[in-house]
Amino acid sequence: MDPNQANGRRFSPNRQNSMLNSFNRGQSMPEPEVEQPKGKSREFLIRSHEILADNARHLCRTWVPPEIIERYPYANIIQPDQSKKLTLIEVCCTGYYAMRSNGVTYCRPICSCQNGSCRVAGDCNCYQGFVKNDNGDCVFTCPLGCQNGRCYLDGSCLCDPGFKLDESRRFCRPICSNGCGNNPRHNCTEPEVCGCATGFQLTDDGCQPVCDPGCGIGGLCRENNECDCGAGYQLKDGVCQTDCYQKCSNGICVSRNRCICDPGYSYHEQSTMCVPIKKN
Repeated sequence: MDPNQANGRRFSPNRQNSMLNSFNRGQSMPEPEVEQPKGKSREFLIRSHEILADNARHLCRTWVPPEIIERYPYANIIQPDQSKKLTLIEVCCTGYYAMRSNGVTYCRPICSCQNGSCRVAGDCNCYQGFVKNDNGDCVFTCPLGCQNGRCYLDGSCLCDPGFKLDESRRFCRPICSNGCGNNPRHNCTEPEVCGCATGFQLTDDGCQPVCDPGCGIGGLCRENNECDCGAGYQLKDGVCQTDCYQKCSNGICVSRNRCICDPGYSYHEQSTMCVPIKKN
């Protein structure tokens, strides 16, 4: 695997120190690597503090304070470390949730998938009769239906006025009669309406690139989902972060003394980690 393409993202060199300070998240991962979804948010990405234990079953090992083990569903205790006051547990990797059936724990992928099923975390496979449109959504295709059109009895799709069939001839795209110019950031988003192409968003400065996951406060998003980390920041877990005095697991280190925990996590003073919020 090309180290510059780990996790579906290519990373540009550090602005100040070129490639000397660039950090590829894939280099810190143990082998074998687990398959990662491309271009998805941090909630689907395996973290650097997780040790892949079973690729096929999507199980990872991580050190946690013993008093919060109960917050991890169906955690398997592997090894305590009294000197560090931590315990090594085996749980579902980030991007997967645990479910129990007949006394066996299974790790199922997480993704917001309608009209389809999750293959891996953040990756949706459309059901038969559906197809992914330009936004990555699973929409009806003929004979069940045709986005922005209607189906004939022979299974073909007739597009509504202002739309045309895509290359696969399975759904309809909007038409802009005069095109949208030569700027690759522009695209026809509605009939006769030019907007920002996929991967860009409209700002006061025009269509600007959007990175998913975001680059963090220490990074700048470039085209092609590239993060450019500023001086004092390195790419870790898909986000430009600074060196922390805390462990800041399951969070983003925005300064040496400040750790922002991911949604669903809270800061644990004794271990300096972000741990799952206790559920009532």
